[in-house]
Amino acid sequence: MKRRRIGVFGGTFDPVHQGHLEVATRVRSLLSLDWVEFVPAYRPPHKLGPPVADAWHRFAMLILATNEIDGVRVSTIELETLEATYTIDTMARFKQRWGPQADLYFILGADSFEDIISWKDYERLLSNCHSVVVTRPGYPLTTGHLPETVQRRIVDWRERAPRVEVSTGYQIYLCGEVSNPISSTTIRQAVKDGRWVEGLIPAVRRHIEKYQLYSECG
Repeated sequence: MKRRRIGVFGGTFDPVHQGHLEVATRVRSLLSLDWVEFVPAYRPPHKLGPPVADAWHRFAMLILATNEIDGVRVSTIELETLEATYTIDTMARFKQRWGPQADLYFILGADSFEDIISWKDYERLLSNCHSVVVTRPGYPLTTGHLPETVQRRIVDWRERAPRVEVSTGYQIYLCGEVSNPISSTTIRQAVKDGRWVEGLIPAVRRHIEKYQLYSECG
């Protein structure tokens, strides 16, 4: 049986935007993944307040944004819990679901990677699957906050860096920048102000307008 290579891209996606899609398609191409699973959080455990949009609105927007993109899926694995879910637990459930014939690649941005030492069981998380860190404008990618045992498994695939593989174990790939500077925060503020903003997928824009999402967000 052919081994599957599956990317797992978690986040709030409040709302999903073009930058998220660029990360998923870039990583899928770079690492020859069979597909990437977007995993919207019901409520992220590391954020102080709840997401602005309801979980199922965020799920619906992801479906609309990815419907015509090959190799991208949307998972309800965290939404079904109806509670804050830690990434270490989500990845364990994916491992159980896909079994030993699947290699999982946990995808995250440089901003999340910078804070990862505050995550629950982060060393176990990074030791139980491959990880892919993608830089974005305004977020320099650093590794000095990681212990030596983790740093030894880093593979730097950024621009001008030689693509050297680590011989054994799960690897941490550092990938080059996705250039789209848009953020969900920018989109929410633009919607509240009644402004147009680049990077918002048309189908997602129509959903936001139909249900009047973010019109009163702080």
